[in-house]
Amino acid sequence: MSEKNSKPIIYYNGTILTMNDDHFVVDAIAVVGEKIAAIGGLDEVKEKVGNEYELIDLKGKTMLPGFIDCHLHPILYTFYYIFPNLANINSLSELKSILSNAAKNWPTDKLLVGLNLCEENFDTPILPTRWDLDDACPNHPVFVMRYDGHVGIANTKALKLAGIDENTPSPEGGEIRKDEKGKLTGILSENAMAPMLSKISLPEKAELEKGAEKVFQKLAENGITSIHGILHAESGGEFGDMGAIEIPFLKTIIDKVLQNWYLIIFTNRLRKFMKLKKPPLDEGKHDGKFKIGCLKLFLDGTFGAKTAYMFEPFSDYPESSGFCVVEPEELYKQMKEAHEKGIQIAIHVIGDKGNRLIVDLFKRLLEEVPRPDHRHRIEHASMLTKDVLEDMAKLGIIASCQPPFINSEYTWLEKRIGKERCKYTYPMKSIIDAGVVLVSGSDCPVEDPSVILGLHALVNRNDFIPEECISMKEALKTYTINAAYAAFEEDIKGTIDVGKLADLVILDKNPLEISKENIKELKIVETIIRGKSVYRSS
Repeated sequence: MSEKNSKPIIYYNGTILTMNDDHFVVDAIAVVGEKIAAIGGLDEVKEKVGNEYELIDLKGKTMLPGFIDCHLHPILYTFYYIFPNLANINSLSELKSILSNAAKNWPTDKLLVGLNLCEENFDTPILPTRWDLDDACPNHPVFVMRYDGHVGIANTKALKLAGIDENTPSPEGGEIRKDEKGKLTGILSENAMAPMLSKISLPEKAELEKGAEKVFQKLAENGITSIHGILHAESGGEFGDMGAIEIPFLKTIIDKVLQNWYLIIFTNRLRKFMKLKKPPLDEGKHDGKFKIGCLKLFLDGTFGAKTAYMFEPFSDYPESSGFCVVEPEELYKQMKEAHEKGIQIAIHVIGDKGNRLIVDLFKRLLEEVPRPDHRHRIEHASMLTKDVLEDMAKLGIIASCQPPFINSEYTWLEKRIGKERCKYTYPMKSIIDAGVVLVSGSDCPVEDPSVILGLHALVNRNDFIPEECISMKEALKTYTINAAYAAFEEDIKGTIDVGKLADLVILDKNPLEISKENIKELKIVETIIRGKSVYRSS
């Protein structure tokens, strides 16, 4: 239905938080078609839209701009609805049982994949080995991926299937781990996983479509109206060789996507990035549903995989300080080529040494090729020292962080990196105080896409370095107006203002008025994307 022929819908009788400080709370708003047509007092809004309209009573609930998840992997998430999900297991014996049961109806010549393992939840938090998986599935090739996507474990048959043996060297930017006797443990990290990922067989098209429907509906249930979704244009990144299928896959299920999608593309070939900037992945309109706007690059790994690039060794793994998955000079060439073409850059960095290195590369880049309003981003930006934050603020670099990491890591992070380094890990308040724009995402499926849990992490931090807690208002900004800014979209979304897209979320309570202890109890009542209701709670 065109905006011209749409009957205005007026929302009233609730708390409407616009996230615009000039008029932070309004009494009513009117939506016509895909956009917001009026805001203000109820009588004022009625007068602006004329005599024909539909009234929707909010009944005291709270409306906000729709939430924007600034970092997630929608296609990879689809596979979590298809392959065995290991997220909730709490012991090695439980892992073995799930894999053994899954193998009963699985072909012996086809790789069985388990996803989302978090060994930190085990009574003894140690990664399983190939021998553990052999015990569970002696007749099937099995590969289990850790929840962060940066490390996996293969059993003996899977290693053979992928052609990995004791004589296979670790690739650059990856590790094939061996025990003290030189025997393969089955543990593969970063680029070393590529041969294994290439052996994953794709499910049937109908199964993929069903998984995609569940993914985008799940995001809607969490109040998410826009995503900064990462897509691989070729092999590499978190998805290994499987990355090459992400774009063809998206094109087959694109009609299942509910959210606006700002695409962050991983590719080592900028020419491919430019060739993708056309329909259906880029509609060529500023307010289009699909837009390609950002190049994704990688520097290091993760805390969980012990591959983040650190100044000092890991506290519980002193033989390693992590590593770069790409040579810094090669990375700089990619950065400069994209920057010179006016493309936004987002770089995955976790470790403290990695973040110092990347900010230095950005500083060099902007000195050589000055460009105002570039809005380059560091994805994760997990460990930020004071000097790094000061430089990020001067350079205008955005910190694209994932608050849910705090929820899943707070129980074991001190063991991994030590007490002193925790003080500048996920330093959300310090980021804001330094004048750096902070935006939030989930890194789904690495973490739950729940914005409510993200807000809880930002405001409460589960008592992990409580000095870095931020206010609820600041937390909401990271999912709304700041998030829109990070995609050059603050003029079309991120606040409730006339002319912006009618991307809205309704909560059961006002998040600014509830106690910190009750944030997790907030409920999404309704999600509206471009004026259309896509989710209502029962």
